[in-house]
Amino acid sequence: MKKISESILLFCLVLFSLAKSSGFKDRFTESKFIEIAGIVIDSESLTPLENAKLYDEKGKLISTTDNRGYFSGKVNYSEKGGIHFKIRAEHNGYFSFTQKENWANLGNVRCIYYFGLEKTSGISMKNSFSEMKLSKDLTYESVLAGFESVKNNRSFYHKLALAGSNNEKVFFMIDQKYYIVSNTGWLLITSPDDKVSVNKKKIIKASELNTLIKRKYIKNMSPSESKDYLYEIYTK
Repeated sequence: MKKISESILLFCLVLFSLAKSSGFKDRFTESKFIEIAGIVIDSESLTPLENAKLYDEKGKLISTTDNRGYFSGKVNYSEKGGIHFKIRAEHNGYFSFTQKENWANLGNVRCIYYFGLEKTSGISMKNSFSEMKLSKDLTYESVLAGFESVKNNRSFYHKLALAGSNNEKVFFMIDQKYYIVSNTGWLLITSPDDKVSVNKKKIIKASELNTLIKRKYIKNMSPSESKDYLYEIYTK
């Protein structure tokens, strides 16, 4: 009996020692995955890209797009208090694009990605993009249905970029709607006469912003709960 107990103790010590080594420990780290699907497209023409490849952060192939630009697969991650993973989209003749995710632990998650890749003939990869939405349905039909809103968004961003090129304006009218714009975001407002606080020192109409500040100097902007103005802008 004593010999059996000693053998069990020896086995436990060996197991503990192995568990401390990273290679053995990784085998016992709970591995989970995110189910994904989506479409990879040309960021300029918004047409699907066939044979685009999706990789995880370890370089493992997740999926390859078909002739509709559609892909589906699983992204593995180790559960250590949250969900952390990367997806890299690649296609010959295009800049690669990496999407980084850092989420709270949401349990079993399924999501749709739309990757827009820019051709390497461009000046930079500033036109590459990704959009994501949670969805239980990862079929091509579901992905395609959400693609319409992506196209609308990209059309708006294109118009916004054109409106803001070669100027430092802050207030814009695009498609009969009014916007306050910084270099990092935008606010849809209701009227050119909406009151805006600038650094909490001056309150002016939105339409007067272009005479007072430049877009590149905006540090932060947001809607306001003040009774005196609807929006707040802070400059550097």
